[in-house]
Amino acid sequence: MELVLIILLPLLFAVLALSLYRHGEWPLRLLQFGAICHLVLVCRVTLPGRVLAVVSFRGVDLFGLDEVSKLLLTLTSLLFACVAVHSARWYPADQRLGIERGQGPGMRAGLFVACMLGLLSTMSAVLLARNLGVLWVAIEATTLASAPVIIFRQTPRSLEAMWKYMLICSVGIGLALFGTLLLASAYTGPHELSPGLNLDALMAVRHELDGAWFKAAFIFILAGYGTKMGLAPFHTWLPDAHSEAPAPEPAVLSGALLNCAFLGILRFVQLAPPELSGFCRTLLIALGLCSLVVAAFFMIRQRDYKRMLAFSSVEHMGLATIILGLGMHNLAYLHLCGHSLTKMMLFLCAGNISMAYDTRAVLGVKGMFGAIPRTATLWLIGLLLICGTPPSPLFITELFLVMQAPLWLGATVLFLLFVVFCGMTSICLDMVMGPSPTTPPDEEAGKAAESLCSIPALAVVTVLVMGLVIIFFIESSGLV
Repeated sequence: MELVLIILLPLLFAVLALSLYRHGEWPLRLLQFGAICHLVLVCRVTLPGRVLAVVSFRGVDLFGLDEVSKLLLTLTSLLFACVAVHSARWYPADQRLGIERGQGPGMRAGLFVACMLGLLSTMSAVLLARNLGVLWVAIEATTLASAPVIIFRQTPRSLEAMWKYMLICSVGIGLALFGTLLLASAYTGPHELSPGLNLDALMAVRHELDGAWFKAAFIFILAGYGTKMGLAPFHTWLPDAHSEAPAPEPAVLSGALLNCAFLGILRFVQLAPPELSGFCRTLLIALGLCSLVVAAFFMIRQRDYKRMLAFSSVEHMGLATIILGLGMHNLAYLHLCGHSLTKMMLFLCAGNISMAYDTRAVLGVKGMFGAIPRTATLWLIGLLLICGTPPSPLFITELFLVMQAPLWLGATVLFLLFVVFCGMTSICLDMVMGPSPTTPPDEEAGKAAESLCSIPALAVVTVLVMGLVIIFFIESSGLV
């Protein structure tokens, strides 16, 4: 019952937020309260030693927990709680500045909160799913829940980004559905013992899956869920959606939703018959490397700092896929955790910069250290961390990736990481240390942006402590 409550609780608060559609900031309080209640409940069910039965209905497994879903569910709930607390202070300031700048008030608080809580509910369903059909439905539902927030300001570009997001992701989900059906046809055992799409049952009979059917299924799954994950060449929705949406949503999309799609691919990797593990790893490494190449190419001289962060997400999803392809599952989970926390912080900082300067153009942001010093400091530290500068946890994962990969792959990844580092740091230094802008940002807007630094600062401290602890553990255990 607790597992079902984790999914239903955010939906309940979403309905309450819609009912308070015209009641000022009450929906924002519901957003915070709902997120905190969800986090408390998640912490309760993921306590060490707790074993929860799989929730089933008429022979179909619906929801359950394993070690991977425990980790990603806790990460998602924690990240969403941080974004909810930040949003409660960000939303009123953004609305006021939007009216003053003639951009309009934007989406009403009730609808914004309902969509965000709906996204939390559907992501929770993805992470708890123990049936591949339920997993597919939940991932499709995340698209429907998150799409309306992209048109927060109702501009033509945001409307285009929303439709692009829905269209491309829906095509990808359609491919994933076909792959799921192919997997259901791959079982070659007795018909009366068919596992259906139940994950645990499929794991028990994976040696009885037909190789040709499974290969076809995995190709469609990798293309389908890879689209939702932002892997190149299926990533084209991601830069538009992440750059047009208000800061809290890409913080959740990049920090949590991409992990849900990764889990969808991981489930099929876990189901691969032993003789096909090499085939799956080859495809994972190829698609991950393609994502890294595309991200590095578009990162050079990027003119929009939010799009730069979006392509950084493509890069890190590619790295996580390569790590998974090399068989280092635990390292891939660590990479996801480090990326999620750091990217959440960076998107919130990007929202502060946009609030102060009223532009997403890199050339329009100069002299941040003089105008918004706290945000500038966090922005610089965050970009160094996301590039894998020690003591970032991403430094550890990228180091082990280069060390464990074949020479040609390690050298290629290292070169592409250097290109990304050069591109991102060049843009960052131009923004924070450049000359003061000819037209300085509005003083009140700058103060509002500076008041929204508490959650990003907390995320920076968390990532730094995480990295230092991991480095100390590695050094003390002699792993390097």
